[in-house]
Amino acid sequence: MRHIKNFFLIVLGTLLAVVMVQNAQPITFRFLNWNYQVSQLLLVVIVLVLGFLAGFITAWIPRRNRTPDEP
Repeated sequence: MRHIKNFFLIVLGTLLAVVMVQNAQPITFRFLNWNYQVSQLLLVVIVLVLGFLAGFITAWIPRRNRTPDEP
């Protein structure tokens, strides 16, 4: 089972790397009244990290609030 998981992680990582390399052109990112010129590659990485952090935090909060007698 571990080999299957590693295989899918390698395939997913490779696909992510291909998408990131193909989307390296600069784009204009607008937030409120600010305009930023940023590489699309950098924006994808930032959104990926923010999504990971949001998932980690939402999974961590319910475990933290449990009382000791709950499973």
